[in-house]
Amino acid sequence: MTARTSRARLERAAAEAALAVPGVAFLRPGIADVLRGATGQRPGSCGGVRARAAEGSGGWRIDVQLAVLRGHRAVDVTRAVRAAVEAAAETAAGAAATGGRPVRAAVTVTVTAIV
Repeated sequence: MTARTSRARLERAAAEAALAVPGVAFLRPGIADVLRGATGQRPGSCGGVRARAAEGSGGWRIDVQLAVLRGHRAVDVTRAVRAAVEAAAETAAGAAATGGRPVRAAVTVTVTAIV
């Protein structure tokens, strides 16, 4: 499996996990994602989720940008999303690809709007 394939799989799994959390309205792509989509670069990208290999640790850095539904506490939603994405990252990256070691993922969640 290539690094691009595993990143795409990781981003999809993170997006699905984040969207399943109560209080998440939608994932919000950043301007770079919008521009990439307009130029046709990086097909299969999940807007609002960006994964990249963490330097030196063998793990991943995952950034999630999302909107929270009105009536939900943003801090509770971000904590739940972080936990869900961390669990999804371990599953998505797969123990087979890492020789049975759990995948470490540092997850950052940014609330961009309350709708």
